[in-house]
Amino acid sequence: MWKRTAIFLCLLIVCLSSSARAQIKLYETKYYNIYTDIDPEDEKEAAIRMTKMAEEYHARTQDFAGQITEKLPFYLYRSSADYYRAGGLRGSVGVFMATGSSGKLMAIAGRKSSTQTWHTVQHEGFHQFAHSVIGGHMPTWLNEGLAEYFGESIFTGDGFVTGVIPPWRLARLKGELAGDQLKSFDEIRHVSPQEWADQLNIRNYDQAWSMVYFLVHGDDQKYQGQLANCVREISQGKSADQAWNDAMATNVDLQERWRTWWISQPANPTTTLYGRAAVATMTSFIARAYAEKQSFADFEAFHAAVDAGSLKINPDDWLPNSLITTAFRLYGTAPRWELQTAANKQPLLILTLTDGTRVTGSFTLHGDRVDQIKVDVDDMAKVLKDAQALLDQNKKQQAKDLVLAAIRSNPKSVMIADARKFLQSCR
Repeated sequence: MWKRTAIFLCLLIVCLSSSARAQIKLYETKYYNIYTDIDPEDEKEAAIRMTKMAEEYHARTQDFAGQITEKLPFYLYRSSADYYRAGGLRGSVGVFMATGSSGKLMAIAGRKSSTQTWHTVQHEGFHQFAHSVIGGHMPTWLNEGLAEYFGESIFTGDGFVTGVIPPWRLARLKGELAGDQLKSFDEIRHVSPQEWADQLNIRNYDQAWSMVYFLVHGDDQKYQGQLANCVREISQGKSADQAWNDAMATNVDLQERWRTWWISQPANPTTTLYGRAAVATMTSFIARAYAEKQSFADFEAFHAAVDAGSLKINPDDWLPNSLITTAFRLYGTAPRWELQTAANKQPLLILTLTDGTRVTGSFTLHGDRVDQIKVDVDDMAKVLKDAQALLDQNKKQQAKDLVLAAIRSNPKSVMIADARKFLQSCR
């Protein structure tokens, strides 16, 4: 009798264990086949994020990447046990496995996906994109550096803001540079995939990210085209060493320039980009409310509607509420917010930063759906302060050149009259 009872209990445990496993469903999106067991609302967020993520990859790599010609597989699990059972690496929360033409992207969402979840997906998702769309044998440092660059991007609902430098990461990088803890360029360029995986050293990730960032943005974007040429040649079958030498041979002391550039950065060098992300996010929700005939007398009224959970939104143009609440939590107390409203005109959202830079969000609709979110940056106030500092140092020509460049790039600045007055004073 006890044997039959034991057998019954074993069968019951097996049945309960099987039923507890993920009930995976397939959701087809524009660029991905998403296999997941998360809640439908969380899946909607995943679908929106993955679509915008793929479009951001393509927009930023169009100089050297191809097209997504088949839907890429993405497995997103609620349970870490199911993720590990499906082949996820122990201790990881996301992974890309380069099998077949598209590979396999996997991640753990948990009960509720978090910023860390999406940082990982953006990072690992780039590896999948590179594998299936860019091609070639990209060196590990470059693949990981680009993945970290996109991993740090901020999702705004209708797009991404790339190029941000998290202050905490900059502080860590400066400490690594000061302590001489990073590799030479020649050393890190030749770290193999296996060596990288065996070490999994955060310093390697910081160095790869900082190298890519410098080559994209450093020294007034001097090296951006060279980096694009390097990746393009790799994608066409040239060895990583040969592609690097062909693209970067004219850059003497590149490593020292990289080091000097990073050490000279202020504590928070991308404040404007963070402001851009906040404005873009809030404008996405203001636009959806406007499409539903909901208006706000001022920014405070908009803030109150967010707090009360009374924002209107078309279910077919849905965005996760966590985006707007996070934007307010992180940026709602910025120096100055303004929501300009006028009869028969769409509202404009304006953030004025401490240095006087104005970040303005606007939108266009297609019917009752949001078509485009536009963010403009007017940094003329900051430029004029910097120009005055140069003038005080008797650097008149540099001051004039700075203001002239600002006028050319932003001829509709609200401070254009002040800029012209400054130039007249320099005669």
